[in-house]
Amino acid sequence: MCVLAMGCSLSALPGTAMAGAWTQPQGDTLVIVKALHSDGTGWFDDAHRRGDFANNGRSRQDQLNVYVEHGLSDRLSLIGNLYFTEVGFNNDEPVDGVPARARRSTTGFADQEIGLRYALPAAADDVWRSAVQALVSIPAYGRSKTYHPGNPGPDPALGLGDYGLELRYSRGRGYTLGSHNGYVDLGGAVRLRGSAASDEVRVDASTGLSLAPNWLLLGELNVIQGLGNGRNDAFVISSRPGDTGFVATGTNYDLTKLQLSSLYTAPGGSQWQLGYQQPVMGRNTGAAGGPFVAAWWRF
Repeated sequence: MCVLAMGCSLSALPGTAMAGAWTQPQGDTLVIVKALHSDGTGWFDDAHRRGDFANNGRSRQDQLNVYVEHGLSDRLSLIGNLYFTEVGFNNDEPVDGVPARARRSTTGFADQEIGLRYALPAAADDVWRSAVQALVSIPAYGRSKTYHPGNPGPDPALGLGDYGLELRYSRGRGYTLGSHNGYVDLGGAVRLRGSAASDEVRVDASTGLSLAPNWLLLGELNVIQGLGNGRNDAFVISSRPGDTGFVATGTNYDLTKLQLSSLYTAPGGSQWQLGYQQPVMGRNTGAAGGPFVAAWWRF
C-alpha cells in the first residue's frame, strides 16, 4: 500500500483522533464524554503483592471525564481534560461496640489538565508520525479534599492539592491486517508532581483495528512508575486504606493497567464506546477495575 493510501485509510479510523502521535486538523474539535466505574476489594502493597482489604473493605470510584481537543493549526492542538470524581470506601467497623458498616466518600472536581500537542515534521514517505505534548495539572478542590501525608484524614482524598507538569513524546503509524486497517500509538512521558508526591515515568501503548465499516476494536496498556523521590511516603495498609485515599493518591506508587473496548460509529457520525479497564500490577494502590462508556463527537 502506498503511503498516501495508508494515510487516507488511517485518517478514517476514529480511534486515531485521541492517539498521542496525531493532532486535530485546523478548526476541528473532538469532544469525548466518558463515565467510568470501578469497584473492588483488592489492593497492592509496597512489595507489589495483591491482597484484600481487611474487615471486608471495598473501594469504589465513579468518574465523569470530559476530553476536548481543538486544532489550532494542522500541527498544533489545544487539549483540555476535565474530571469530576467520587471516591469511596466502606468496611466493617464497630460503632460504640456494635458491629456496623462504615461508609466514607468524597465528591468533587479532581485534578484538571490543560495543554498543547505539536505534530513533528515527517518525510513524505515516512509511515510513522510523531508528536510532543505538554500538560499542566491543576487541582480543583479545597484543602479538606486534599491528601496530607503527614496527617491523613479519615475520608478519601481527590488528590495531593498541587500542580503538576507532564512532558510526552508519542510515535504512531497505520498498518493493515489482512483486509482490516489499524493503527498503533506508542508514548513515553515524565510527570513532575508538586507537593509531597513522587515524580513519575509513564509508558503507554494503544492499538485500534477496524473489524467492520462501523466498528473499531481498541486495546491499551498504561504503565505508571513512581521515581521514589516523594516526601513522607505513604503505604497502603489493608486495615487503614484511608491513609492513601484508595485510588492512588499516595505519594509514591506504581500502576499497570489494561483496557479493552469497542467503538461504534453511528449513521449520524457520533461514536459510542463500551469497554473495561483492569489494573494488573501495582504498588501502594488499589486494584479495582471496572467498566466505562463514552460518547465521541466532532465539530
